[in-house]
Parts: sequence; structure tokens; C-alpha cells
Amino acid sequence: MFLGADTGLLIALANKLPKALELWETVRLGENNLVISTVSINELLVHFYKRAKQPTARNLIDVARTLKNIAIVPVSLKIAELSAGYRYGLGIPTIDSIVLATFLDKKCEKLYTTDSHFQIVKEQRTIEVIFLDEWPE
Repeated sequence: MFLGADTGLLIALANKLPKALELWETVRLGENNLVISTVSINELLVHFYKRAKQPTARNLIDVARTLKNIAIVPVSLKIAELSAGYRYGLGIPTIDSIVLATFLDKKCEKLYTTDSHFQIVKEQRTIEVIFLDEWPE
């Protein structure tokens, strides 16, 4: 299964939160494939730069780059075009619309996030959206 990892999931992984680590284990074992937008890489780094903990983010990125079932996807022309439609149609911020377009372009079945902007995406059923606080115990 292809899973989309928004920035909130990446931060949760870097901070070693148990639910995120459980999901990560399914990826590490090859049970799931993870898709990450380069936009989320940017947000992850900024988050940890602000806290003077950039090695934490760098370590996660380095590990992600070594696993064959993780795709770090740059913004292509197709993704930019799809994103514009989601930005306009759903009224979500540009960064979130790029992340959403990336996941839909890569045929992700689920989007893992902590970002409330994705609530409208969940309501529209564009993709299954799973918020960190809704993950099963």
C-alpha cells in the first residue's frame, strides 16, 4: 500500500512518537510504501532549524533516502498543475495542495498528517486522511 507522509508524520517520526514508529516499522519491513513530498522535507528541516536540532531531521532524511520503498517526490509540472486545482477548489494553502497533489499523483491510499487543513480533504473523501490523534491505540 502507498501511504502519504505529511510533515506532521515526519516530525512525529523524528521525535520517536510510538504511533509514528509503528507505522515506520511497516515501511521498514516493506509492508507499505511511503511517499514524501520535497515540500515536507523543507518543512521538516525548518521545524528542526528553529529548535537548533537539524541533525534530527537530517538523520531521518538520510534513512528515508536509503530505503527503496520510500519515494521523496519533487514538485513536477503535473503536480504543480494538480495542486492549483486543489488550492482553488478546496481552499487549502498552497503547500498543502502540493502535498495532496503529490500523494494523489503517486496513487497513495492514505494521507498521514497532523495538519487541520486536511480536514476538508477528509470530508471530500479525496483520499483517506488519518490524523495523528485518530490513529488507533
